[in-house]
This record gives sequence, structure tokens and C-alpha cells, in this order.
Amino acid sequence: MVHMPVRLVLAAALVLATVPAQERRPGPSQQPSFQAPLASQFISCTPTTIRLSNGRQLDSKNPIADALARCGPGSTITLADGSYPSFGVGFAKKSDWNAPIGGGTRGQPIVVRALGNGARVVPRTSGDTITIAQELNCGWITFEGLTIECGYRAGIMFYKLADQRRHEGFKFLDCHLVGGFDHAKGEGANSKWGVWGNCLADFEFRGVRGRASVRDIRHEHGFYLQNLVGDVTIENVDGARLGRTFLQVVARPDWGPPGTGTLTVRNCSIEDPCIARGDDYKGGSALTLSGRHTGRAIFENNRYRSGFNPALTKLTREGVPFGTGAFVAWDAGGEPNGTLILRNNDFQIAPGCGDRPLVAIGGCRDVQVVERNRLVAGNSSALEIDPVTPKGFGSSKCGKVTIDPALDCKGTIKLQGSVATTEQLAALAPQRK
Repeated sequence: MVHMPVRLVLAAALVLATVPAQERRPGPSQQPSFQAPLASQFISCTPTTIRLSNGRQLDSKNPIADALARCGPGSTITLADGSYPSFGVGFAKKSDWNAPIGGGTRGQPIVVRALGNGARVVPRTSGDTITIAQELNCGWITFEGLTIECGYRAGIMFYKLADQRRHEGFKFLDCHLVGGFDHAKGEGANSKWGVWGNCLADFEFRGVRGRASVRDIRHEHGFYLQNLVGDVTIENVDGARLGRTFLQVVARPDWGPPGTGTLTVRNCSIEDPCIARGDDYKGGSALTLSGRHTGRAIFENNRYRSGFNPALTKLTREGVPFGTGAFVAWDAGGEPNGTLILRNNDFQIAPGCGDRPLVAIGGCRDVQVVERNRLVAGNSSALEIDPVTPKGFGSSKCGKVTIDPALDCKGTIKLQGSVATTEQLAALAPQRK
């Protein structure tokens, strides 16, 4: 049976309620302006010092924020191994933890680069470890090689925006988001999200030299993204043991316009998501597209596995199989999504596991299941287009649907609740030129 993602409204309300009043965004008429561009710098940091381009070394309570505050477009900041405190960017306030800067540019981003494998950003008193605001317009900052320990709220928090503003050009390359919760033992850090992001454009979280990762989040999503306003890429990322989804994309009407741009999720590997105790171990499907994203959503060469780790399969309700599903798209009762492309994915759930279709798709104007997707179901169907359940899927029907004959399925394929016939599938095959 298809289950819709749970507690979306509660999560949204919590974010708004828990942003400190002094940190909430001013309206357009109140927005301070960035006064003067800073020069390009090369600054090297240790966990307690910064060394400037002129060779001067200074003690610092928050080296990353301190270094960023001195940087203009084209600057590079290097980090020696060690633990660095949480920091913010783009708040209109003087504070040890905040860098009140405009950032870089598309052609000259600011780069914050770990020199080894041991540079960690750790939460202090804040609920978020890295916090991005737009009280001062800021963007185009690239972080490379960081391990980010999630605070009790988020590892990376992009504050909610309004008035057609955006968080633009933030990239996290070869970074790791660590929640610190052991689901099998039921103990550890009280993390909630890996990335919480509103109104993102030209955002990237990618593995470049190796694999990036998000893991061991206690309560909710690895990536929780709302009302995208430009291209977003999540690539070469390993996600494991997450309270809810690896990725949930929403575009609520009261949070902004419909989502735009191309969402690309490529070469990601997801294992045992959606296992939070607070959701009775049923926190949605691993990849969730929840309406009003009018651009393209491309999921290609991704891997999903659930139910193959014996230490985790006990995490379910009595009489209910372990696990949920790999992918769901729907319109959340609002405007349909645009074009959805599933290409060359490998989604498998262990025998006897799963309480819903492995892949369920509704509410999309153009659905393309193309090339060689492999879908191996456990208890339920492998693929359902416009699912019908006793409680209703709650979504509009898809428009154009293409299913490539190269699809490799272990489990049934259903169209509007009925098992698809050979003739129906043949009619949905792509037209070869």
C-alpha cells in the first residue's frame, strides 16, 4: 500500500518556530546592503588561529567565520585537521560565529578547502552547524573536504526566504554529513536533518575525488529541499541509516512559487533509510518528489538497498514488514510536477521487506522510465503508475508515460491499480527514431 510522506507540515512549522527571532530575515525594506567588496585573500586556518595573506597570524575563536569575514571573490581558505566550531554566513550582525559578507561570484567563488581528511565542523550551542542567511546578500561559496557533524536541528541550514530571493551558488564537494545516531542501539546524537534548504539555485552536494556521504541522521531527511529556484545536483553521495528519506523535495504554496530548474540525483547509493522510531519506522520512501516542481527531475544511476542488514530489520512495527519504498512522486494535492526521468537505477529491497510499491509515480506531466532500470521488489509491486490504494494515493494522474522495454523487474507493474498487460506496456515503449 502506498503511504504518503508523513509530518511535512509539522516539520515546516518546527523550522519556523525554532528560528530565533533575532535571526529571522528582515523584509526587503529592512535588508542591509553589503557595503564594499573585499579583496581576494589566501588565508590558512587551524582550529584556533588564522594566518593572513601577509603572513600575520591571529588567534581566533571561530577561524572559519573569521577567515570568511576577511574574504572577497576569488579567495581561498585552507583548513588544517582538527575540530572547528559551527558558523554562519550572511547575517547582518557582529558575532564571532558569523561572516557578514557578500561571498564570491559565479566566476570567482570563495573556496574553503580542507587540507587533509580530518577537518571537522562541530556544533556548539546552535541547533545548526553551518547556517546560511540572506540578511546580507551572499552566495558562491564552495566548501571542500569537510566533515560536518549535525547539530540537533541540521548539519547545513539555508534559512527560509521570501520576495523572490535565493541562496545561490553554494557547493559542498567531497563533504560528509554525520548525524551520530545508532538506530540499531537506539542511542546517539539528536540530529534531525543533514541539509535543510529553501530557495536554492546552483546548489551542489557532490563527491568529486571520492564519495560524499550523509549518514546516521536520527529523526528526518538527509536532504530536505523546498521551492527550488534553480539547478540542484546531488551526485556521488552515499546515504545510510536515515530517520526519513535520503531526499525529499517539496514546493508548498505558502512557502513560495512552484519549483524551477533541473534537479539531478546521480550515482548515489542509499541504504536503509526511513527508520526513525518516531515515525514507527515508516518515514516515507527513500527518494520523494512531493509536487509543484515544474522543472525537470532526473534520477540516474542510483542504487537503493533496504532490508539486507540484519541488525536493522528489527526496526518495524509488530506484524508489519521492515522497510518502505525506494521512490515516490506525487503532487501532494497541489500542482503536478513537470518532467520526471528515471534512468539506469538499481533499486532492490530484500525478500519479505517493504510495505508499499518499490516505485510509485503519480502527479507528473511527463514520466520517462528509460534505459535499463532494475527494480527488485520484496512484498509489494515493483512499479506502480497512478497507484490506487484503499485510502487513495491523493494525487492527480500522470500525463505522458514512457516505460522502456529494457526495464528489468522482479515484481508486478501496475497501471492505475491493475497489473499491466503486455499490450499496455508495448504501447508505453519509447518511439525509436
